[in-house]
Amino acid sequence: MSEPRTLLVIAGEFPPLKTIGRIRTVKFVDQLRQYGWRSIVITLEPSGTEGNYDPSLIAEIADGVEVVRIRLRDREVEIANAVKRLLGRKPAASGNAAVAVSAGKPPSTPASSQRTGSLMDHAHDFTRWLMRNFVDVPDNYRPWATEALAVARSLCAERKIDAIYTTLPPFSSMFVGHDLRQETGLPWIADYRDLWYGDVLREWIPEWRKKLELRMERRLLKAADVVVTVSEPKTAFMQRLHPGLKARWETLTNGYDTELYGDRLRTRPFTQDTVEFVYTGRLFKNRRGYAFAVALGRIHRSDPSLVSHVRVRILGGVEPEIRKRYDQILAEYGIAHLYDFAGDVSYGEAMNAQVNCDYLLLIVDTGETSDGVIPGKLFEYVSVRRPIFALCDPGATQQIIERARLGRAVPAESAEACEAMLREWLARPVPETVDSDNDYLAQFDRKAITARFAKLLDEVVESR
Repeated sequence: MSEPRTLLVIAGEFPPLKTIGRIRTVKFVDQLRQYGWRSIVITLEPSGTEGNYDPSLIAEIADGVEVVRIRLRDREVEIANAVKRLLGRKPAASGNAAVAVSAGKPPSTPASSQRTGSLMDHAHDFTRWLMRNFVDVPDNYRPWATEALAVARSLCAERKIDAIYTTLPPFSSMFVGHDLRQETGLPWIADYRDLWYGDVLREWIPEWRKKLELRMERRLLKAADVVVTVSEPKTAFMQRLHPGLKARWETLTNGYDTELYGDRLRTRPFTQDTVEFVYTGRLFKNRRGYAFAVALGRIHRSDPSLVSHVRVRILGGVEPEIRKRYDQILAEYGIAHLYDFAGDVSYGEAMNAQVNCDYLLLIVDTGETSDGVIPGKLFEYVSVRRPIFALCDPGATQQIIERARLGRAVPAESAEACEAMLREWLARPVPETVDSDNDYLAQFDRKAITARFAKLLDEVVESR
């Protein structure tokens, strides 16, 4: 048997962080082993205080996978503390900056700060705004990427590495892949789980910076051997955006895992006494779900008996401004008692909620390129095989749901369409099974996708 090839993986999102993006990478790393590929993963060292930290997820990492962890420096805190020391003041506790900016959260401006404290506080606010707008470009992982590159260089010098794989976000991973490709000549695969330029979660970025980042992206991609996206619309968008690249274009969707839920069984009986909708995930600027709440409220006003037994569970973080708007909607229609905002929960608790619900609520990002968004959450839901009530604009996600007979989709912000479908679903008994098209879904089996990825890696290495 020939010696396994080695893939150097640069991944900011990896267990024990419970981001949905970690699943793609951890499954690739595990399943590639049966195709003769072992992996060395360079990733984030969590502090343990992150909202998306779940130590139980360490168990997802297969035995024998080599993982090198690098702490994410919070340069905002470092600069603020340096100033405080100069002034003889006590520095603030240092933590892990985690994922906020790279995930698309816009930085606040000094004027919008809620601080009312000293001049030092205001100076800290200004520093934060300056760093996030002008220094941490494209995201706050730049210091992490610099250290990751140094570690990766050492590994390439000391070990036999056959290919480099960067998965983003964080988008700063691109600098690691680019520089390694230029310095070592090793093939580089750039995996776009989310778009960089054109990402619906980064619409807050001003035009001047969008142009800067587009030039940055074009420069880096010139070195890539393969560019991978997770949907055909995203691949087409990237090809239009970056014509003339020498890179090979590939679409490798996220996938479902028939073994993901293990021996978890439904313990809640099917009953019409309570009809439970469950959403597991974050809600923020471009992922809101207001239309569902408004539709529920309208039905409550006109036919309260139809929704009296409905419960909506939101398991995951909700941005404060989003929660404020929810509170307004729920108060206006008198339906606050129908909603349960559970906040961040463990991944295991979220999985149990999915298994035991009646309907899975899927809320998909809105925006200019949302037609190409296929959230990893969809494939979690596929594995559960409960009916999916999806709020998503026309595009790839809607097509998969309806073609596979997994449920139905309505435009993400149409309360009217949502109300019509909700009335239809609540007027019928809750189905105990989903009559899905398993032949169609077979193409999204994660093992089949990994097999395609392994073949791609072999071809790229052998063509050198």
